[in-house]
Amino acid sequence: MLTMIRGRSPEEWLGVLLMTLVLVLLSMQVIGRYVLGWSFAWIEEVSRFAFVWAVYFGFAVAAEKDRHIRVSVQIAFLPPRAQKILLTVADLIWLGFNALVIWFGTIYIADMFEFPMVSQTTGINIAWVQMIVPLGFLLLSFRVIQVMIRRWKNDEGVIDTRMDE
Repeated sequence: MLTMIRGRSPEEWLGVLLMTLVLVLLSMQVIGRYVLGWSFAWIEEVSRFAFVWAVYFGFAVAAEKDRHIRVSVQIAFLPPRAQKILLTVADLIWLGFNALVIWFGTIYIADMFEFPMVSQTTGINIAWVQMIVPLGFLLLSFRVIQVMIRRWKNDEGVIDTRMDE
């Protein structure tokens, strides 16, 4: 049990905490509304924000384990070195896309701080919620680079994403 707890990344812990928050808040809302006859408008909105952040942390977790969806059947037929080269090229293209999202996402967030949009029920600037887009893609890029290094250091090939750890 202790090994399982220690072997988790910060993104996994944050994702679990955020999903737990979503579960607790939505349970409170359902019980409050249908059992006690009251509800808070902010619960749904905060739940949505927490869920979006949890999803982006989940992206980073999947990248860390090299478990993102990819068509890998044709890669498995290649020799090991060609597999690594093709996977590295695909990851480099992915990193290029991530760089674009980080760049334009950062510009968008800066604009949102300059011209704020305020959440209706919580009163917070939506930029704080939207900040997960460039941040999430930055974490994702960091994990993709880690996987690329690990792949070349440890002679890893294609990971079958259908199989569990």
